[in-house]
Amino acid sequence: MAVIAALLVVVAAAALTTSIIERQGILANILITESDRSQAAWALQGGLDLSRVVLQMDAGNGPTTRLDGIWARSIIELPVGPAGDPESALLSGGIEDEQGKYNLRNLAEHGIINPRQVLVLERLLEWLGMAPTLGATMAQRVADAQPGQEGGPLAVGLRSIEDLSALPGFTPQVVNALQPYVTVLPAATPVNANTASAEVLGAVVEELGLAGARQLVIDRDQGLWFVNQADFVSRLRGRQPDAGKLISVSSNWFRVTGEVTVGDTMAGLRVLLHRNDHGLSSVRWVTY
Repeated sequence: MAVIAALLVVVAAAALTTSIIERQGILANILITESDRSQAAWALQGGLDLSRVVLQMDAGNGPTTRLDGIWARSIIELPVGPAGDPESALLSGGIEDEQGKYNLRNLAEHGIINPRQVLVLERLLEWLGMAPTLGATMAQRVADAQPGQEGGPLAVGLRSIEDLSALPGFTPQVVNALQPYVTVLPAATPVNANTASAEVLGAVVEELGLAGARQLVIDRDQGLWFVNQADFVSRLRGRQPDAGKLISVSSNWFRVTGEVTVGDTMAGLRVLLHRNDHGLSSVRWVTY
């Protein structure tokens, strides 16, 4: 009996020791993960600060915002780890000009839908191979989020394109396909002719058409950048004299995306930046 009791004590002690070791291992892994996550967050903040500096520098280079600017250069796996091991943390990311996209905020004002803007969006959707009827759905959603003459808003305002997934017909595939061409900004904005795609530019400037917009974009990307609105209108050769009211040659809204990998931990960042007349940028929303 004494031998059996001793064996039972040994087995219990071994089991308890194994449990303690396992818990210590789990705790160590948690601490390592939290440390890596904290390092990734600091690296992302550094990338955001760098983006703000780059946008300030771009504002000082001239009155136009163009795709050949330093802000348009992406970062791919930049080592940002400590001096002893810089490769332990890798940063990737880039800046997108949100005014090179169609702004859904243009669809309505004070809860009233703008029919002309709905036609613009419907043309864009048709060229993207989507149902034009989705334009009316988006316009109604934007109008419902605005206070009107009869009272306050009927819905929460859109913060990003992903919020459209709650509407009928907006599958994940549709939302992803819209990302390069459509945005949601806090205020109505013109489209930047120096950064917009042919689809967006042709949809906004009706008389230009998709073929004309593609040729204009080819010439632009070869170095014939638009210096001002009058320059853009002159290249239309009289096809739409009021086009200068619909476009711009500079931008104030940008989206910064970043991703940092530290060990087995990955952290992401998405920020909407607003650049005012003094070249400064302010954060509008952030997600990790």
